[in-house]
Amino acid sequence: MPHTPNFEDIRYFIEVAGTRNLSRASERLGITQPSVSAAMKRLEQSFGTDLLVRHKNGVALTKAGEVLQEQGQRFMTDWSQLKSNVYQANGEMAGTFTLGCHPSVALYTLPHILGALNTKYPGLIFNLVHDLSRKVTEQVISNEIDFALVINPVRHPELVIHSLLFDNVTLWCAQSTDVTEREALPLYCDPNLKQTQQLLKSLPDFSHHQIASNNLEVISALVACGLGLGILPERVARRAPAPLTTYSVKIKPVPDELCFIYRADKQNHAVSSQLHREIKLLLSD
Repeated sequence: MPHTPNFEDIRYFIEVAGTRNLSRASERLGITQPSVSAAMKRLEQSFGTDLLVRHKNGVALTKAGEVLQEQGQRFMTDWSQLKSNVYQANGEMAGTFTLGCHPSVALYTLPHILGALNTKYPGLIFNLVHDLSRKVTEQVISNEIDFALVINPVRHPELVIHSLLFDNVTLWCAQSTDVTEREALPLYCDPNLKQTQQLLKSLPDFSHHQIASNNLEVISALVACGLGLGILPERVARRAPAPLTTYSVKIKPVPDELCFIYRADKQNHAVSSQLHREIKLLLSD
């Protein structure tokens, strides 16, 4: 028995129908092409008919696809207006939402945020999602996450981005490590982070053996023990179990910006604008 069409799948279809290209649509949506292809397949199964004709240069719409494009666009417009009306009618800071952020960001932000928000707005509940900032951003764009605290978010037409804090990513070592010992130490870093890639690119002659770890707190703990050097944001390095110091003042840090993001169609949501103001105030204390 066919499933009821998914709202997000229809939204993805509108983008595919407009671009006539799955790859271009995925770029505009900020999600992967396999995710878009899977959504198209689910829609065709839901309606029980072909909506697209695939060819080497992109896709074409079937007659059914043309109907879905026309009426789906109208549905999306009506839905957006409906949400806007409901949001404006509800001025109360209450509801259950998902909040996404990188685990390291969570450790230096959420303890300052959640308790205060719970005290002031007891009807406001958050379920937490943790992943790389770029993946969390993608989930906000695809409407899987309501709000997020992310580092250096990509600009996207469907995102509202508010700057919160600035930070620097650089090379750290234990304060207790002798200068001569540092040359033989391995380098711990998360190679998946763009900041790591950018910093290493600026150090072409840096010959330390690299050890990968996707947990910045583990890296900071290992560096604090004198077991290696580490590429870390300053806010993470300052939370290490023992004092760290920058490896060299000659290394130019990579700047970081922590932002609060949500989808543009939540722009008029009373919770969205108030939440941004509350979080910025709490983190500036």
